[in-house]
Amino acid sequence: MLIEFDEHFDLPVERVYPYFRSPRDWTRLYGAFGEVEERGEGWYAIPLRRFPFPLVARVVRDEPNRRVAWVFGGFWRGEGEVSFVPTDRGVAVRGYERIATGGFGALSRVLEQLFLERRFRQVWASGWRRLRREAESPVTDR
Repeated sequence: MLIEFDEHFDLPVERVYPYFRSPRDWTRLYGAFGEVEERGEGWYAIPLRRFPFPLVARVVRDEPNRRVAWVFGGFWRGEGEVSFVPTDRGVAVRGYERIATGGFGALSRVLEQLFLERRFRQVWASGWRRLRREAESPVTDR
């Protein structure tokens, strides 16, 4: 499945980037995860609610406040990337996540369409809502 996004926030990039810099930081943005387990060599296992297999990921490119890219391993396969683009009012987060299940062969795409794609889109949507709430909340250090 491919999830693409182009989301705009009235926040400086310095407030958005920290949510993406490592899989261990993703739980601060997406409430759909459990406690992160460090697996060494930059790999992290992130339990997903209502999924039997954790999301195992590591960052492969980190350009602070500009771009973060990651890969998946284990049961989940794929990659993702976000770029932070300055706008007049804050920052745009543009990117994608391409993710597939392992071990099901031709049946994988059917399972993804029926059971997984909607859930992954919901996880991303919850993160975008969290950033929008942060942009709306009064902060004295902006």
